[in-house]
Amino acid sequence: MNEIETKLKSILSEFFRDKYYSQGVKELRNSLNSKSSYSEYWEQIVRSILDKKLESPLDLVHKSANQVLDENSDEEAYKWLNFMLVNSLGSDDSMIIEY
Repeated sequence: MNEIETKLKSILSEFFRDKYYSQGVKELRNSLNSKSSYSEYWEQIVRSILDKKLESPLDLVHKSANQVLDENSDEEAYKWLNFMLVNSLGSDDSMIIEY
């Protein structure tokens, strides 16, 4: 696992593992807007997800974010991660698109 995947794993664990999805999205937004340590890696994380360059996206979503997917596949994990990316870009009061 490379450094970017390690940071993504940390983000997923911190913001989604033991929280409702909407709460995790709001906390992630706040973290990124406050220029947290994750902010400096965010562009690389986004590129890795959009370019589908993660080693094991399914494991990241299942194990790190503790999320259940409609299908147990890497493609479905990328779908969930893409929703997470879109939702992370909103402001505090922006609508959250559910998976």
